[in-house]
Amino acid sequence: MERRKGVLEMTKRAERRSLTACPVCEASLEITELTCTECRTRLAGRFSATALARVAPEHQAFIETFVLCRGVIRDVERALGISYPTVRARLDAAVEALEAALRHEANDDTAAEQRRTLLTQVESGLLSPEEAAERLRHL
Repeated sequence: MERRKGVLEMTKRAERRSLTACPVCEASLEITELTCTECRTRLAGRFSATALARVAPEHQAFIETFVLCRGVIRDVERALGISYPTVRARLDAAVEALEAALRHEANDDTAAEQRRTLLTQVESGLLSPEEAAERLRHL
């Protein structure tokens, strides 16, 4: 019982700290600034969240509980007070969400590589800036 309370408390904290979607329109949020908690150094730019950070908070909380229970479904059942079929359904949903986020991440990496290739081709004179701009619009 004590372990269950501890897992539930950690899960609630995870839900509170997750902010990956706009609270107004629910679009993805972009990380544009990072600040050191010790010396207050600030980094500005465009930073990507991990795939796990981009899944819905309820999936993050479930994954955290699942890992804290060391993947033992019986312990997840106890920690969340749900049945085996519900644990399996939530696990399947969390896996699907994470796979979708990873596919999106891979697509972002591919597009970034294509942009770098176009810029290299412009630098080397193989491609005009206008043609590169047109290709960039279609990425």
